Amino acid sequence: MNIKNHNTNREKTVMRKQLRIAVFIAVLVGIVLMVFQYFRFVSKTIYEESVSHLTEVFHQSDNMLRELTDKNLTYLHMWGENLQDISNEDAIRDYIKKAQKDAGFKEFFFLSAEGNYKMATGETGYLGLQEDIGEDIRQGNDVIANAALPGKSQLLVFATPEAHGIYQGFEYDAIAIAYENSDIVEVLDISAFNGNAQSLIVHPDGRVVIDHSSESWGNVYNFFGLLREHSDMSEKELNELLEKFKAGRTDAMLLNLDGGNYYLVYEKSNIQDWMFLGLVQADIVNASMNSLQRSTMLLVGAVVLCIAAFLISLIIQTNRTNLRRKDTEILYRDELFQKLSMNVDDVFLMLDAKTYQADYVSPNAEKLLGITVEQIHKDIHVLGKLYPEKKYLEEIQVHEQREWDFEYVHLKAGERRWFHNIAMGSEVNGKKKYILVMSDRTSDRKMNQALSEAVRAAETANKAKSTFLSNMSHDIRTPMNAIIGFTTLAVSNIDDKKRVQDYLGKILSSSNHLLSLINDILDMSRIESGKIHLEETEVSLSEVLHDLKTIISGQIHAKQLELYMDAMDVTNEDVYCDKTRLNQVLLNLLSNAVKFTPAGGTVSVRIRQCHGTQKGSELYEIRVKDNGIGMSQEFVQKIFSPFEREHTSTVSRTQGTGLGMAITKNIVDMMGGTIEVQTEQDKGTEFIVRLPFRTQPEHQRTEKIAELEGLKALVVDDDFNTCDSVTKMLVRVGMRSEWTLSGKEAVLRARQSMELGDAFHAYIIDWRLPDMNGIEVTRQIRSLGDDTPIIILTAYDWSDIEAEARAAGVTAFCAKPLFMSDIRETLMTAIGQSQSEPEDSVLPAAGSDFRGRCILLVEDNELNREIAVELLNEYGFLIDSAENGAEAVEKVKNSEPGNYDLVLMDVQMPVMNGYEATKQIRALDDPALAGITILAMTANAFDEDRKRALKCGMDGFLSKPIVIEELISTLQKNLDQVSGV
Repeated sequence: MNIKNHNTNREKTVMRKQLRIAVFIAVLVGIVLMVFQYFRFVSKTIYEESVSHLTEVFHQSDNMLRELTDKNLTYLHMWGENLQDISNEDAIRDYIKKAQKDAGFKEFFFLSAEGNYKMATGETGYLGLQEDIGEDIRQGNDVIANAALPGKSQLLVFATPEAHGIYQGFEYDAIAIAYENSDIVEVLDISAFNGNAQSLIVHPDGRVVIDHSSESWGNVYNFFGLLREHSDMSEKELNELLEKFKAGRTDAMLLNLDGGNYYLVYEKSNIQDWMFLGLVQADIVNASMNSLQRSTMLLVGAVVLCIAAFLISLIIQTNRTNLRRKDTEILYRDELFQKLSMNVDDVFLMLDAKTYQADYVSPNAEKLLGITVEQIHKDIHVLGKLYPEKKYLEEIQVHEQREWDFEYVHLKAGERRWFHNIAMGSEVNGKKKYILVMSDRTSDRKMNQALSEAVRAAETANKAKSTFLSNMSHDIRTPMNAIIGFTTLAVSNIDDKKRVQDYLGKILSSSNHLLSLINDILDMSRIESGKIHLEETEVSLSEVLHDLKTIISGQIHAKQLELYMDAMDVTNEDVYCDKTRLNQVLLNLLSNAVKFTPAGGTVSVRIRQCHGTQKGSELYEIRVKDNGIGMSQEFVQKIFSPFEREHTSTVSRTQGTGLGMAITKNIVDMMGGTIEVQTEQDKGTEFIVRLPFRTQPEHQRTEKIAELEGLKALVVDDDFNTCDSVTKMLVRVGMRSEWTLSGKEAVLRARQSMELGDAFHAYIIDWRLPDMNGIEVTRQIRSLGDDTPIIILTAYDWSDIEAEARAAGVTAFCAKPLFMSDIRETLMTAIGQSQSEPEDSVLPAAGSDFRGRCILLVEDNELNREIAVELLNEYGFLIDSAENGAEAVEKVKNSEPGNYDLVLMDVQMPVMNGYEATKQIRALDDPALAGITILAMTANAFDEDRKRALKCGMDGFLSKPIVIEELISTLQKNLDQVSGV
């Protein structure tokens, strides 16, 4: 029972407290409402009384202005009538002076309807009135308006129309007097409010007629402009006030001008359409009322403060209990957050937006960052670049967040980690805070990095394959074109042995180049790594350029282009370099020149030897030039980037992968050289390649020809550089040399040299000269009775003109570009001292006699078998063949030792492949048969194929297609070992 009463009393006590609080709050609200209503009443009363007083004051000023206006217009009417009776100009001036003294106006004008004036003194001008008065003057109406004269203050003009008059020859329609603004202001001066009242006379649109306002506002030309600049009125409020002015309303309002409150009183004036405005500061008008208002506010404030103090003490007591309960909840939450944060990879920080001190740091900071919580509290910058700059944080607004990633080194473990950071703006208890969440993404980053590297490696490998194979597709077609073209020509000229032999030689040269390209395609190790290795061999630059001309000539003829090739100052034509790569560079450049040069154009190749920077090495400059479509300067900047092609209507119709220039640049870089391009659209392009090559010292021998030493030669070519280069080479062989650019001059010099007894002993003449061709020059020289050897120098195939040239007296031909070896061989031929003619066969000579040697050829392809048999028969071999590995094993097994000297074994065959066949042969019981020499001959040319062939017991490896030199060399080597040589 006691417990129940205790609980009931406790509930009643709580209810009483709540009731008291409710009563106090109700009383407080009532007091506040009463005070608010009192303030509203007082403010309204003050406003109404002040407006009434101001309206009366400014109405008196308006009456004074109206009286001034009526007086001046009355004067004007009277003066106008009197001036009509005065004809003497001196009398008129005296009358006006007396009127000015009596009335106090500033100026007197004889005024035309257009606004022109003449003063009594004779001064004339234009009166800048604010309004057009012409119509009013013509209708006989009086006019009052503002006016301005140069160099004078603003005037108020009173004008009355007059019958047409003339003064000093000036025809006028009205007379007018003018007052300065300050004179009118004195009349309107308001003595009330200690002279602090201000007034303005304005048109309904706000244009000021009379200004009696504060000097702090300067000259006021439009009242609404003053309000826009100095008040806080909106445009809508200004438009409403403008409409009231236009309607001629009388009213009052409170304004805020430059931070101060002003009463504005306005009413319609009886003068024209003017509005009279009055301005007085509200504090001056309400001075007496403000004292009462302040006393009341102090009293009410004291009452409210007492009540508030009581309520605050009551609320504080109640809040203490709530705070203790909330503190307990916060402790529980903090403990829970601490446990959670220790098991996640996120560090949480809260920073003060002003001091940038850490208000909170999660306890896992030391584990993830290697920095203690105390260190972060002491100086947030200990985080290094994980902590963003203050400027970056200041840009983050409340409820906004920014994210970024950063790389970080753990200060204790020293390991590299990656963090994803989030910075958020927040507001706590009215204070701006920054919340930073630093998430450790190291494990995700490592996993993604591993995946990215795997993808990148795959993409790199695929790109390398695609790039290489796409480029090879283009490069293979060039020699294939030569092979097909010259094969067709050989078939067409099958009875001309010499031509067929020449065509076959060119086919062989193109085939060798094609084979080198195919070997590159098959070299998977290079494709996989994306690298190409240079293999330096002995190379003749003369052979390189002549082969290049042979390969490209088909394209040149097909597009009806002119091809010029020459060599300048090349004294070391035998060098060490990668011939295949050099051919690839030159073919890429030359093929592009042909591709982008229209029919009838010109393509040229010029090689020049320059001084090298290292001993034993020389620098060679190769220029490939065309007069084709050229390129834009924008495209030149990216021409050496993979897959880049210029997108123009002309280029778009030309096939290509856009890889040639990128590969060319890489090869040139690998060779230690440089490549640059000079181009202009619609005028052509020139590529300049500079490559350093080691020279072959064993070929740097004396070049003099004893039979020609001291004799004189004449070089005839329309290109100065060619003349200069050939002349220098002739000097090196021991001859005296002269040159000319004209065929006619060459004939003249030949005649003169014979007449002077110092005849030329050799002529080197270009086939195509501007005035006459080389054959015609030859005819004319021969007509002089000169039988000196004449050599035709040409960049073209001379087979079509050879008969005509021989008939004209040409001794020999020499193909451009002309190197030292070429000119020596040609001169020796011309004087009959050349070496014996080469054998008709294009097959290389063997170093041994293979007659009687027997080879077992194992090949399943009938065509390949026929080629191999025919080639080997040419060298005297006896050939037995087998179509698969099983047949080969049976033939070896059933043979006698010595029947077969060697086995050429294909690898991929039906029934039994070459590897298995070799293993079974090696397993035969007869050691002599089991030990027979077996050479793999296969198109599988990879390194792993070579290793597999040797592993299964083969003695050597030959790749297809058959390279005759390699085949004969390998057979000779192995057969010598069998013979014990």
